[in-house]
Amino acid sequence: AARAPETAGEPSASIQPVVPPGEPGQDAWGAVRRDRMSKIRKTIAAQMVRSAATAVHLTNFDDADITELEQLRKGVPKGWLGANVKLTTMPFVMKAVAIALRRHPMLNASLDEAAEQIIYKEYVHLGVAVDTARGLVVPVVRNVDRMTIPEIARALGSVAERARAVQFALEELRGGSFTVSNMGAVGGTYSTPIINYPEVAVLLLGRSRWLPVVRDNGARIEPRLMLPLSLSYDHRLVDGATAARFLNDVIDYLQTPGKLLLAE
Repeated sequence: AARAPETAGEPSASIQPVVPPGEPGQDAWGAVRRDRMSKIRKTIAAQMVRSAATAVHLTNFDDADITELEQLRKGVPKGWLGANVKLTTMPFVMKAVAIALRRHPMLNASLDEAAEQIIYKEYVHLGVAVDTARGLVVPVVRNVDRMTIPEIARALGSVAERARAVQFALEELRGGSFTVSNMGAVGGTYSTPIINYPEVAVLLLGRSRWLPVVRDNGARIEPRLMLPLSLSYDHRLVDGATAARFLNDVIDYLQTPGKLLLAE
């Protein structure tokens, strides 16, 4: 027998609403719950306001064809990097970013407004946004430009595990020169990420998806695995053309993964 349609506004029996934390109360329009902000949430809020009020945000959007990279990644035997170490797309992206930052030092800089100086970082310390039960945490993986992709994968797994278990020191959240965030693990394609001030740029990864792509000057169309990229940068220091060249280099490395494996 056909199932009777649900009454408008009637929730499905399979949908269980989430009861938010806090004490029940009432405002002028109905029932509410009030919950005290956690220390980490207050820190996140203050940092976001500081960044939005200081940096002049601009975002470039593009896609990287990671079809060959994904074939390479899936060809690595499980457990080859060690127990509990996952080789995801992120280590490849982090390596590509590290190499590109060496070619475009303005995106690895910060602004000392009081001294009216640009500080170019000679190190590449990448902050990695980690979604935890307590909120967003950005631990730092240091000297990524000197690391191999397997080393990056191990370091990334270690800092992410400690972040989720709340077993990190505050020093591990400091000293980043650029941030990479992976929204694709949850879903979504493009966004406008907020810069982790005083850094001047952040790269957001969306969820990779198969798309029809025109190749060989229009001779054929074939499905390719495309990775959405959103690069936000501080327009006070970084010009649009500089950001575009940086993102082009990142894309080039991701689309030719052999370059990443041979990079020193």
